[in-house]
Amino acid sequence: MIGCTRGTVKLCEHEKEWEIEAKNTISRLKRILGDLIKDIQHVGSTAILSIKAKPIIDIAVAVDDFDAVLRLEKELKDSGFYYRPNALGNQLLFACGSFYEGTGNRQTHFIHIVRTNSMDWINYINFRDYLNKTPSAAKKYEDLKISLARQTPADSGREKYTKGKHDFIAYILRKALVTSYLGKTVTIKMDRPIGSIHPKHPDLVYPINYGYIPNVFGGDGEELDVYLLGVDVPVEEYTARIIGIVHRRNDVEDKLIAAPEGFYFDQQQMAKAVCFQEQYYESEIEIYDEFNNKAEL
Repeated sequence: MIGCTRGTVKLCEHEKEWEIEAKNTISRLKRILGDLIKDIQHVGSTAILSIKAKPIIDIAVAVDDFDAVLRLEKELKDSGFYYRPNALGNQLLFACGSFYEGTGNRQTHFIHIVRTNSMDWINYINFRDYLNKTPSAAKKYEDLKISLARQTPADSGREKYTKGKHDFIAYILRKALVTSYLGKTVTIKMDRPIGSIHPKHPDLVYPINYGYIPNVFGGDGEELDVYLLGVDVPVEEYTARIIGIVHRRNDVEDKLIAAPEGFYFDQQQMAKAVCFQEQYYESEIEIYDEFNNKAEL
């Protein structure tokens, strides 16, 4: 079954039909948008294989040019994709279903047009992938959805249901983001190289290089921070591999740990290197290796 009545919350067991419908929808969009599409994927709860979901198909489309997409609005509408202006601030939203056709009150698809490599795109993909790879987190998300659905009267709309998911989704996006970087090579901009002083705590001098990944935003809304190990001189920029994550239990953000290619640091070495700052938080380190061990700080 695809679609549900607008404003209602109805959760269904996962169905193979959802993936088939997503693939068909992607093919239809490719025929209309062609080379404007830089990537296109099935996202949202119907793309998470182990959980119940509202039977509405979400598709994320990465493009470079919003105006070029809007010039094809008529072609999209003729194929059943109706533009919803101002629905989402940083995206273009198209929707399908009898409600938009003016013949009923059913919603079946949401098409999220986002900018290539934007945080919107990253979040859609990371959220889906993290929950598919982390069954315990997926189960918690399903349990929350079921609980909220039971608390949401049929005639009250989805606002309470959507707000109730917000904090959990924000937490999962935070964890999904840092986890997605394990093992990847990134370029780090250093705003606090070795020897620099913390802007708010003059007694804290950085014994290692500390920077961020430009245009990638972590749980605190700021660019994602990275500790760089294995480089003993101040640098302004450095390309290195992410070898660990500092998971903070009493903060809204986590930190990445990087090192030059070929360098290896075990968990205790990482913990010692970042202790100058992490001593003020309750943290644990996840290391990039096949065992995925963790060390308490």
